[in-house]
Amino acid sequence: MKLNDAVAKVYAFLNKIALNIPIVSKLFKNRTAETSTAETTAIETAISETNPADQNSSEQTSASAQPIVGAQKSKQKSKLRRIVEPIAFVLAGILCFSYPVVSTLWNNRVSKEISNAYDKYNHDQAGDVRRAHIRAAKLYNKTRKSKLAADPYGPDGQKDVTNTPEYKRYLKALEEPMGIIGIVKIPKIGVKLPIYHGSSQEVLARGAGHLYGTDLPVGGKNRHTVITAHTGLADATMFDDLVNLKKGDYFYLDVQGETLRYKVFRISVVEPHDISLLQREKGRDLATLLTCTPYGVNSHRLLVTGYRVLPDPVKPPDDHVQWPLWMTLFVIAMAFSLIILSMMIAAATSKRGRQLDIRGKHLLILSRKMLRKLRRE
Repeated sequence: MKLNDAVAKVYAFLNKIALNIPIVSKLFKNRTAETSTAETTAIETAISETNPADQNSSEQTSASAQPIVGAQKSKQKSKLRRIVEPIAFVLAGILCFSYPVVSTLWNNRVSKEISNAYDKYNHDQAGDVRRAHIRAAKLYNKTRKSKLAADPYGPDGQKDVTNTPEYKRYLKALEEPMGIIGIVKIPKIGVKLPIYHGSSQEVLARGAGHLYGTDLPVGGKNRHTVITAHTGLADATMFDDLVNLKKGDYFYLDVQGETLRYKVFRISVVEPHDISLLQREKGRDLATLLTCTPYGVNSHRLLVTGYRVLPDPVKPPDDHVQWPLWMTLFVIAMAFSLIILSMMIAAATSKRGRQLDIRGKHLLILSRKMLRKLRRE
């Protein structure tokens, strides 16, 4: 056999293999090592049955191979979509679970930073100025004419009284550039919130509110101040854990550099229109923490009332990070989602690796068959 003829045969045989790669890929799909011999035989048969006259018709062969190549690409896209879509779904689930936790931690941190800024502002302020604010607030409590509304924690947050002259006078008491009148601290449940005038929805979205119609939080006999905050917000903890307070626990009100300590002695659940427990009690210095209950239903009001304990402490105990039960459940859900995601990625990667390994073995067998065929010819 002449050298040129041998070279021509090798070139023609390699050309057949190149033109039939889509057929090889199709035959290798979903095959295992047990069917490798049958697949190789099928490929050789397909090659041997090719008409030699078609070897010089590259345009016709390319045209006939286009539908096969298109089908191959479509199947590859379908495979990729089947892998990517569930992974994207799990990632979306992780983001959904992580948003409430991250946003809650962030907003809690912001509330505490605002409270710390208020503490620093009062610490840097002259003592005479702070004492003047306290005297003005006590005078307001002594002379105030406002009465508690029938539903002080209703959907409008006492909106109907905000334009009255008495309310405008109320806003001037304990007025500060930051708009904060004090800080409520509950060390047992990690609460540290700024207190603002009133209980509008805008106010309660930022922190705690002082219930208009009750005494300003500066203490004194025959005084009763009420501090309100939300329960059940999706992006902040606020008074979510107020239900965990027990009789004998302490909470603190910081106003103009003074810390007032209150000991819980009464915990009540009442109808929204029941304000009997928010009134002054003769000879007592009281403070009540008010929020909605039950969690997510908000059909009633939870009242946690404490009496003043003297002497006032220099400062309240350090608080801790608020971490309610629902955040723990969300973190567990995120952990499971991450485990599922890692398993899906590992499965997709290992399957692809097995496919490449099988195809590599078939190509090795095919190359050996080609050499033997060339030698026989």
